[in-house]
Amino acid sequence: MRIVVTGGGTGGHIYPALSIIKRMKERHPAAEVLYIGTERGLERELAPRSGVACVFLRVEGLQRRLSARAFRTVFLAGTSFLSARRVLKKFRPDVVIGTGGYVVLPVLLAARTLGVPSAVLELDAFAGLSNRLSGRFVNTVLLGMEAGKSFFQKAPRVVVTGNPRATEVLSIGEDEIARVCGSLGLDRSRPIVTILGGSRGARPINDAVFELIRKPRAHREQIVWITGQIHYESICQQLATTSVQKDIFILPYMDEMPALLSATTVLVSRAGATILAELTALGIPAILIPSPYVTHHHQDYNAQALAAQGAAVVIAEASLAQGALEAQLDALLASPIRLESMHKASQRMGKPDALARIADEIERLLA
Repeated sequence: MRIVVTGGGTGGHIYPALSIIKRMKERHPAAEVLYIGTERGLERELAPRSGVACVFLRVEGLQRRLSARAFRTVFLAGTSFLSARRVLKKFRPDVVIGTGGYVVLPVLLAARTLGVPSAVLELDAFAGLSNRLSGRFVNTVLLGMEAGKSFFQKAPRVVVTGNPRATEVLSIGEDEIARVCGSLGLDRSRPIVTILGGSRGARPINDAVFELIRKPRAHREQIVWITGQIHYESICQQLATTSVQKDIFILPYMDEMPALLSATTVLVSRAGATILAELTALGIPAILIPSPYVTHHHQDYNAQALAAQGAAVVIAEASLAQGALEAQLDALLASPIRLESMHKASQRMGKPDALARIADEIERLLA
């Protein structure tokens, strides 16, 4: 059996691809797998670490405006399609799976011209352009969220599978959760609020948290504040001359996030597809602050999908300076009944068996 998995640019496309590869190798240890990514994306660094064979294409994002760069992009799209076709003809895959990013379009189109069964995985509520175009000619569209269906009305088959990360976050054992909480000094009998602003952190969120922890807290909660590496030192310098409440645990990043999330009472976060898959798998009540800087504001769509089901509260980044975070957090912690209702709503949205569902769909294509 030969499988090609393609996706690139950001961790949101790469990590699901690697998770799918791992699961398919578990099911078929003798399977040969090839990862196709871009020359400049994070996959150039991350994919080879998995031990899978890799090929990297030169491709750029599609331009919507007429410009010199747009012509260059069209040229690269043509050459990347030809390159992808040569790679596929040489490797002779039985199936091709795309997980998002610019590279999936030429690779999945090449698979179509060669008659190779294919699928594309879209994890956001607002589908990316490459995935929307790919959905017109792949055999199956795999969705992370029900809200994404509207973008693939012309696709031959659409299945809501969930995000692979939902499966992985539930694999953490109680011993590991206890170890991580113990290493941080967290008391699991009291509320734990985890706050993060994405992989690199977010200054507006950090500023709001800084103001929050300077005031007395009424609910005895412990706050784990993950600042992002680039903000950590400056925040520590500010805190050195500022009086803050007790039980604040400040980290630049967290390698063992699944274990921490498993102990979290309320999560304050951006609204990327990966973190939403994790929190719904675990049923964590959330305060979501969508990033206003991402393409097409797709995090707004992600966050509203949870809010519509009662699983999360959404606040705009612009309202942080007016104390919106403190107000919403206090309201949630003051209402155990509401927290329990959000927990159940979140769990109903979760897809803990996402990887199995995705693998089953790949098996269907192989058959």
